[in-house]
Amino acid sequence: MTVYFLKPGASLGTFDSYNVNVDFARYYGQDGVSYSGGNSGLKQILQQKYLAMFRHSGLEAYYQWRRTGIPNFTAGTGTGNSGRIALRFQYPGNEITVNTDNYEAALKDQFGGNDDIIGVMWILQ
Repeated sequence: MTVYFLKPGASLGTFDSYNVNVDFARYYGQDGVSYSGGNSGLKQILQQKYLAMFRHSGLEAYYQWRRTGIPNFTAGTGTGNSGRIALRFQYPGNEITVNTDNYEAALKDQFGGNDDIIGVMWILQ
């Protein structure tokens, strides 16, 4: 297989080419790569989808993780949230002063009155 890379500082159409030895059958035949089927296969697909979207699709990878729980993350002290990964955004600060009645009603209905970023939104319940 030949791959092409634009030469640094060059105009479009000026490429370096490299030959890369690729054995797709061998790669896809590996236990960690081949499709498992069933729930394991779905997990593989969702993990690959997460990796493909991470840092390329805004918050979409996060929304997918939040919706599916895949991949399974472990959280430590670096999260700044008592070792928990946030599940939602907090209401904006001005919502408390500008729209107090609706803000408090929404918190009561959805999160038991607590504006905690670990609260599970109604759409995910």
